[in-house]
Amino acid sequence: MAEKFFDSFQIGGLEIKNRLVASAMFEYAAADGKITETFLNHYSKLAQGGWGLIIGGMQAVSASGAVAPIMVNTAYPDYVADMKKVVAEVHRHDAKIFVQLQHAGTRTFPTEGYDKFSVDDATPKQLETVIKNFGRAAANCKAAGVDGVQIHAAHGFLINSFLSPSTNHRVDNFGGTIENRALLLYKIYDSIRASVGENFIVGVKFPFSDLIEPNITPEESLSVLKELERRGLDFAEISSGLVMDESKFSFTPRIGKNEAPFLASATLAAENLKIPVVSVCGYRTPDFVEKVLTETKIAAVSFGRPTVREPNLANRWRVDKSRAKCISCNKCRDSVSDGEITCQVEKILRAKK
Repeated sequence: MAEKFFDSFQIGGLEIKNRLVASAMFEYAAADGKITETFLNHYSKLAQGGWGLIIGGMQAVSASGAVAPIMVNTAYPDYVADMKKVVAEVHRHDAKIFVQLQHAGTRTFPTEGYDKFSVDDATPKQLETVIKNFGRAAANCKAAGVDGVQIHAAHGFLINSFLSPSTNHRVDNFGGTIENRALLLYKIYDSIRASVGENFIVGVKFPFSDLIEPNITPEESLSVLKELERRGLDFAEISSGLVMDESKFSFTPRIGKNEAPFLASATLAAENLKIPVVSVCGYRTPDFVEKVLTETKIAAVSFGRPTVREPNLANRWRVDKSRAKCISCNKCRDSVSDGEITCQVEKILRAKK
C-alpha cells in the first residue's frame, strides 16, 4: 500500500505533490545579502531530492533587518531576477517553493546600519517601517514567481519577541494581552496580503510554546491562529521555543527515541483550524510520519536538519524506509565558514575516507 506521505495535498489553490516538506534552514550562502550560485545549487539539490514543498531559509525584509550579510535580503535591486532563477530550478523538478520572511530584531548583525532593536525599545515609527517592509518583500517574492511566503513568527526573532510574555514588557497597544502582543503579527499579515492579493499563498511559522516561563499558552496560540485564519491565512507550521541554543529550551532539541516533540501542539492546532497545519521538528522514521498523517488532521510533516544531511531523503524513502541519518547534533549550525549549511558529521566521515 502506498504511503500517505506521498499523497498530494492542497494549500489554498496550490497542489503539492506529496506531504513531505523541506522546512526552512538558514543556508549561510548569500554574499552581501545577494543570491549566489551556491544558494541556487542548494535549492536545486533539495528540489531533486523529492520534497513536495521547500520552504526557503529566512530572508530579510530589508538589508538592515538581516542577521548577517550571508542572509538573503529581498530588497536588493536584482533580487527578483535572481530569485526567478531559483524558482525556475525548483519548478523544473516538480517541487514548490515558499520564501520565509523575517526581521531579526535583536539578532540583526551587530554593526552600524542594522536595526538591532528589541521588542521593548522599538518605536512606533520603526514598527511601521518593518510592517511596510514585509509587504514590499512579499511583493518582490510574488514578482519572482515564488509559490508563497511564510511569515517567520517563531524562534525568538522580532515577531516572536512580541508574542512572548517573557520578552514583551510593553505598556502600549503592542503589549499586555495576547491581542496586543499579536498586533505586530496581524499588521504584518495585513501588509503582506494587501501587497500580494487574495490568491497568493501566505502562511506562518508559529511558536505554540516558548518553552520557558512566562509562556504563551495554547489558548493564546489558538486565538492568534484563528484570527489569522479569519483574515485569510493559508497554512500554519507549528514549532516552539524562544531561544536558539542546545539547551532543553532550544527549538532544535536533540532527538532520542521519541520523535516529534511538538506533535501535540500541531495536533491541537489541526483540530481547531480549517487551514492545513504542518508539523515540524524531530521526525526521523517514515512509519512514524505515516502514523501521524493517518491518525491526526495534520496535513504534512516538515524536516529541517535531516535535509542538510540527506537532501534526497524524500526520494530515498520511496525505496529505503530506514531512519533518517540525522542524529540531531545541531552541528550544522557551525558550518558558516563552509559557505553553505552543511552536515558536519558527513564532513568528518568524508574526511576519513
